Amino acid sequence: MFNQSVMLRRFFLKLTLNIFPPLFFNRIYLKNISADYREMNVSLKRSFTNINYYKSIFGGSIFSACDPFFPIMYYHIFKEKKLIVWTKSAKIQYLSPAKSSLKLNFKITDENIKEIELELKKYGKCEIINEVVAVDDKNNSCAEAKINVYLRDPNFINHNSSIS
Repeated sequence: MFNQSVMLRRFFLKLTLNIFPPLFFNRIYLKNISADYREMNVSLKRSFTNINYYKSIFGGSIFSACDPFFPIMYYHIFKEKKLIVWTKSAKIQYLSPAKSSLKLNFKITDENIKEIELELKKYGKCEIINEVVAVDDKNNSCAEAKINVYLRDPNFINHNSSIS
């Protein structure tokens, strides 16, 4: 039963994100979610709704494909802790025009999780930078993004602070 409920949650998350208007109208689709939420595969379909004058995908659409997924992954990984999670900042480097659809693979490592757990235990908050690359149909990198995710435990009590 537990496995079915996890599968249903992932199914509804995928469905919700795929019909969410800012993603849907940019033709951004969540293809796969790993069982532990540590990996997501996203595609950005080239379409008349997201191409510019030069027939390549708008930079804003590529940025939109990079933005929401790491915070969503961390939210689900740390769901039991009820953390506040959001994208604090992002930086994108466009490497070449995206003349075809793009694929993005979002991955969170064991080291990322350990680093966050240590920071949360010590400070009650953490910022972590994750990277994702958008690749075209010929496997050329078209954009690289660094997403700074902020995580905070609203129930954190600092026992190390000295109050006079």
